[in-house]
Amino acid sequence: MRIRDRMKLAFAPQASLNEILQRYAEDFLAGKDVPTGRSVGKMDADSAMKYSAVFACNRVLAETLGSCPVFFYEKTKDGRKQVDGRLNDMMHFAPNPDMTPTAFKESGVSNINLGGNFFAQKVKNQKGEVIQLRPIMWHRVQVKTDPSTGTLLYYIDKADNPKTRDDILHIPGMTLDGYIGITPLEYAQTTLRVGVNQEEFQQNFYANGVMSSGIFKYPNELTDPAFQRLKQELNKNYTGLKNAGVPMILEGGGDFKELSMKLTDAQFIESKRFQIEDICRFYRVPLHLVQDLSRATNNNIEHQSLEFIMYSMLPWFKRWEENLNLQLLNIDDRKAGRYFEFKVDGLLRGDALSRAQSYAMGRQWGWLSVNDILRMENRNGIGPAGDIYLQPMNMIEAGSDPTKINASYAKLVEEIYQLIKERRED
Repeated sequence: MRIRDRMKLAFAPQASLNEILQRYAEDFLAGKDVPTGRSVGKMDADSAMKYSAVFACNRVLAETLGSCPVFFYEKTKDGRKQVDGRLNDMMHFAPNPDMTPTAFKESGVSNINLGGNFFAQKVKNQKGEVIQLRPIMWHRVQVKTDPSTGTLLYYIDKADNPKTRDDILHIPGMTLDGYIGITPLEYAQTTLRVGVNQEEFQQNFYANGVMSSGIFKYPNELTDPAFQRLKQELNKNYTGLKNAGVPMILEGGGDFKELSMKLTDAQFIESKRFQIEDICRFYRVPLHLVQDLSRATNNNIEHQSLEFIMYSMLPWFKRWEENLNLQLLNIDDRKAGRYFEFKVDGLLRGDALSRAQSYAMGRQWGWLSVNDILRMENRNGIGPAGDIYLQPMNMIEAGSDPTKINASYAKLVEEIYQLIKERRED
């Protein structure tokens, strides 16, 4: 091989990121395998969590649901009441002696986000009542269906004796068959590969230091020993961040011409931002919640936060509530009208102004008393006087006779008028 050809292979300028992505796109559309730069063919959960966008999206969803307490209620004639006891203590105070409810729920959401399903072992007492829930990592459980009964069977650590729903709490994520959950990671493989390749590209770009790319010119052809010595010297003394800025010494009349390529020229920042948007799209998380404020304003952040609760978190709350009701309650509990429910008001605990406005409306329109408000703020009541509800003066009771109400108001107005008239005459 000629020296010129060897130099081209050894010190060819790096392709721009756009060119790399373009080749990936062409190969993908042509049905070819897209190179990942890694030995694994499929992005696993551990590798995906090292990508900042995936970690941030999972953290937002897990911590948001984990911050909302779960209560056990029973329907009554006047509305509902909280039921104290085994199930309420387990979900509101401690699912097991070693975990807090927040840690339990965060673990569940993370398992669903990364593995599609959340599993927990039901620990029962001698009466057969569930007294503890202990999480099981999703990759330890294999779910199959009994062909004769259609019952779900759970094989833990490839054991021969499967367990059933009587022993396992199973909360699936988004599901296609109604039983087994899927994870966004299954459908975001291409996006994740490109994102990880961008991280590797950035790492290699800075690792090359001052020698990102360039051309060496020599008046005469180098011998093989001289060529190998040049390569060793370059790799040892002039590449890497620790050698950035070191003056280069060339022998034999050599000349170096740098072929610089800035990350902005490769549209690296724009491409990386698009990958973050794509991951947020899979997890349905607003960009400002993963600290991307490039397009954020005060107004749209407020609306996006409300939409996040409505369209992203509400399905999570319903998924958990319905599975807890289905798998932890017996027939007697259902007949008594008992159910689990997340207290979403906990999401507003950090916003004192919003809470005050909500309490003021409830107090003004008569559906909150002073003691009701104090209880929601975890404060003591003020006694019987705090249980009085207000009624707006311009409102009347539903079903009342308007003529009688108007007559009483007219009489009251007349009495006030006469009182004012008498005082003026005096």
